[in-house]
Amino acid sequence: MRAETAAAYVDEKSVGTFRGGIGKLYSSPIIVPNKGERWVRDDLDADIDKLRGAPAAIRDLADEL
Repeated sequence: MRAETAAAYVDEKSVGTFRGGIGKLYSSPIIVPNKGERWVRDDLDADIDKLRGAPAAIRDLADEL
C-alpha cells in the first residue's frame, strides 16, 4: 500500500507523522519497480502487535511458500 494508505491503516494523523515513525514504530517499505515505496499489510499488523506488547503472530509454513 502507498504511504497515504499505510498512514490511514495505522491511524496516524498524517503521512508525515507516519513517515517519522518508519524505522522506530513502523517497518520500512519495499520498493516496487516503477511504483516506488509500498508497505505490506502483514508487516504493519506485526508492527501494531509489537506496539501493544502482543506476542508475534505464529506464521504458517504455507504462508512462506
